[in-house]
Amino acid sequence: MPRSRVYDCPSCNNPALVATSNPSILNCRHCHGMWFEDGALNQAIANQHDYLIDYDHERHLGSALRSSDRQCRRCQIPMVHYQLLEHYTTEIDCCPTCDGVWLDKHEVDQVMHSPQLKEALSDLNEKVSWHSWLFQFFTAMPVEYNVQPHRTPWVTWALILLCSLVFMAGQLSPETNEWVFVNWGFNSENQSPEHIVLQLLTYQFVHGSFMHLAGNMYFLWIIGDNLEDALGHSAFLALYLFAGVMAALAELLFFNSSQGPLLLVGASGSIAALFGLYLMWFRHASLTFMFFVYQKKLAPHWYFLIWSLINLFGMFSGQGGVAWVAHLGGFALGLLLGYLLRDYVFRKNPLIAMLNQPEAQLRR
Repeated sequence: MPRSRVYDCPSCNNPALVATSNPSILNCRHCHGMWFEDGALNQAIANQHDYLIDYDHERHLGSALRSSDRQCRRCQIPMVHYQLLEHYTTEIDCCPTCDGVWLDKHEVDQVMHSPQLKEALSDLNEKVSWHSWLFQFFTAMPVEYNVQPHRTPWVTWALILLCSLVFMAGQLSPETNEWVFVNWGFNSENQSPEHIVLQLLTYQFVHGSFMHLAGNMYFLWIIGDNLEDALGHSAFLALYLFAGVMAALAELLFFNSSQGPLLLVGASGSIAALFGLYLMWFRHASLTFMFFVYQKKLAPHWYFLIWSLINLFGMFSGQGGVAWVAHLGGFALGLLLGYLLRDYVFRKNPLIAMLNQPEAQLRR
């Protein structure tokens, strides 16, 4: 019978690291820690393996802490300590070059007890604070409680900055504001196909008032970072712009042309699609809702149910001045894309996948 090749353990330095039945997962026979090659635990999650968590160097939701005193078994360079969640103390050693992962024996035990992650996340969902109450009372904007993203949301920040700059440019003079609305807002009347295609993109950056801008940018800020972290910068931007285009087309499809041309501005349709994605992937987050003076934390499905009912009421009651169909169409598109991209996002983000597993599966 052939003997398994033995490697030096990154933790105890003994020549006791051997492959398991999965050649990408190695176990130390001395200290019982485990080594995972890049992607090994992602695949384990996808296959519902006993080991339920992995660290993806660029997509993980935790934060880098410090250099490790352990060296990568392959690259022979110092590894880096990462923390799974801000309020979850389990740390993982990850190689910055090959993305290999080392777990000590006690870390393996903690990681496999995945309900602890739910408990760490639930710490965010206890009682609301007085300053969040004051903020929502005076602004009518919700407060989000969710895991912190790992990567910097450059695209989210850039979208907020661009929308703000376009709005400020329009305030320079009435003539400038009119030019922005005529050329960048979506106008269904007497436009060439090329102009319509361009306006389907540019209308998303034009807003009719400061409150219109502030409301949209606030929602983009509180949920965009998590979604950009889950999707990656390029995919997030592409999806955001595509959703805005489809929301405008939905509004145009149901628009009564007898009322005159459709004039559409704002990022509401794009952000409504983000609501749908957020609902599909971050069901354990919470958003506060203000009932007169009583502030209540709601799970995303309850919060967006209320938001949908408000939009349905506005649409069927014939309230003008708001693109209700664009809102609802964007939200429906977000739900659909969230479902279609669910497996892809979960493969790329093992922690998000774990937090979305059924309780029975988590506790097996």
